Amino acid sequence: MVQNGLAAVLVVEDDDAVRGFLTFALANGGHPSLGVRTGEEAMTMLRDTSAAVILIDGILPDMHGIRLARAILEDPEFESVGISFVTGAIRDGRSPKAGVGALSKPLRARDLVDAVDVLLRWRQNGGSPVAERQAALAELEHIFLVGA
Repeated sequence: MVQNGLAAVLVVEDDDAVRGFLTFALANGGHPSLGVRTGEEAMTMLRDTSAAVILIDGILPDMHGIRLARAILEDPEFESVGISFVTGAIRDGRSPKAGVGALSKPLRARDLVDAVDVLLRWRQNGGSPVAERQAALAELEHIFLVGA
């Protein structure tokens, strides 16, 4: 899923309006994107496309976003996919560490595009070891659980 030399973004969001906003904002920011509703659809789409970044809602109809992110990190085929949560479950976004970050809802289109740009640069610079990515995900999971 590459358009004009740009790698695509996969948006995993069950709310149609939010998913529409995210994909529209990304397209306007120069990032082709595709949206799906569930974690299962996301894993299928990752296998069928070349998404460079995945944006994940915290709570999906079929699983928690953390579970989806963990599944992505456990699959060597997706080790270079940048991950960002887009969630209302945390007050302040978290800059990506080892290609794993979080944006808090509501968010501005510019902040969304900037976050994707950061993840794409991380990927272009060689990414991070899976163990570092898993540790970064564990930090975010803790924030989700305690609501910090």
